[in-house]
Amino acid sequence: MTVASLLGILTFLIGVPSVLALLYSKPNLRRPLLSIMAFATCYVKKPLYMEIFFVPYRGVDRGFGVTITDLLLFGFFLWIVFGGSKDKIIWWPYNTTLWLLLILVSLVSLMGSPVAYYGLFTIHKLIRGYLLFWVVVNLVRDRKDVEAVVYGVMAAVILQTWIVLFDKYVTKKVVNRSLGAFPHPNSLAMYIDLITPMTLAILLAGEFPKSKTKWAAIAILGGLLCIVFTKSRAALIIAGAALGGVTFFSIILKPTGKKIGIALVGLMMVAIMGVFAAPKIIERFQKAPEASEMTRVYFNNAARAMAADKLFGMGLNSYSWTLANTDYYWYVYAEERDEVKDEDEFRESKKGESRLGTAHHIYYLFAAETGWPGMIIFIMFLARYYLHNLVLLLRTRDDYYQAVLLGLFVGFSTLHLQGLLEWIFRQTQVFFLFCVLTGLMVGAGNVAKQAPKVK
Repeated sequence: MTVASLLGILTFLIGVPSVLALLYSKPNLRRPLLSIMAFATCYVKKPLYMEIFFVPYRGVDRGFGVTITDLLLFGFFLWIVFGGSKDKIIWWPYNTTLWLLLILVSLVSLMGSPVAYYGLFTIHKLIRGYLLFWVVVNLVRDRKDVEAVVYGVMAAVILQTWIVLFDKYVTKKVVNRSLGAFPHPNSLAMYIDLITPMTLAILLAGEFPKSKTKWAAIAILGGLLCIVFTKSRAALIIAGAALGGVTFFSIILKPTGKKIGIALVGLMMVAIMGVFAAPKIIERFQKAPEASEMTRVYFNNAARAMAADKLFGMGLNSYSWTLANTDYYWYVYAEERDEVKDEDEFRESKKGESRLGTAHHIYYLFAAETGWPGMIIFIMFLARYYLHNLVLLLRTRDDYYQAVLLGLFVGFSTLHLQGLLEWIFRQTQVFFLFCVLTGLMVGAGNVAKQAPKVK
């Protein structure tokens, strides 16, 4: 037991009861704490992240840890279960069955895993993710609760904008691709792509209070600026399509002069931003290394081979270990193998370790680690949320909830598109945000059904 592990455990044991006590003593803090819980998903980083156990592993999850979001979600969970919220508890929220099936197939995959305890890191995250979703569904009971979550994630984007600008222009710590408080630029881009469509949709609908309108505009423009500075080619294209899609569908659903005016102003500001950013963006597209694209193909080839060889895959969170320590290694070095004289020596060389990592395709990654059955369950899990979002959007007549659901639908679309190129969905920040937003979607849908409003 290290000092860091002990501090992490103590933080959890002290933090959760403290949140619970605060909720009982100051129930009016429920919404501010809900906002903070949503906001804190953007900062899973020391000193606000405590490691309980860590291994130097190149896979997705590398140990157990405690975040600010964890302290709040477990505090909220106990408060709800013990009757503190006074609302009827939704014990089995939408999609719970597929959540449990996903966790079950993940557990089954560990039976044949060479490093089963690595899989427990991800199981631990999946359980926390479900509880986070469960808590948000049970907390979102009216419009003010929805707003609490929306303002929390907007604040997260604004914080990341500040960090990106500070690192780039004040400390000059970042000279190439900005990453904010995230471990990789693509992670920052995907996180923001989940939030800005919803913010734009609510802004276009004119549903922000006057005091919040300027902050919504700052979040949208700041988020777009962050994505530009990440120089993520896919994220740039997806972000542009997402914001354009939200604008188009918002106007189609209810055309107004105000929406068209906001769209034109936004287009003008994006154009101005594009003039300054265009040279760097073009350079990024022109100089993108071909080897990087080929590595993605190699990773996917290895993933498909793993899925084909074992019914339930190599074991959750074991792709990177399997790639590095078995003959699947040669799927990413297929061209070099014929020229290698000493395979062991090559494996230990810098070149022989340069392509090791995780499959850059979330669906194939699940297939490699949990087999084709696991991948199918994962796709069903995502698709059911996606279809539910669409049904709620088409049925809702209240302008505010319609805007929230439209933004979420487009945001989830960016997640699925990015998933064809990245594994970042499983990264803690993005995964926790997904759980918050799916909880928001289900909760907002429940509220919209109970209190229909036509304007």
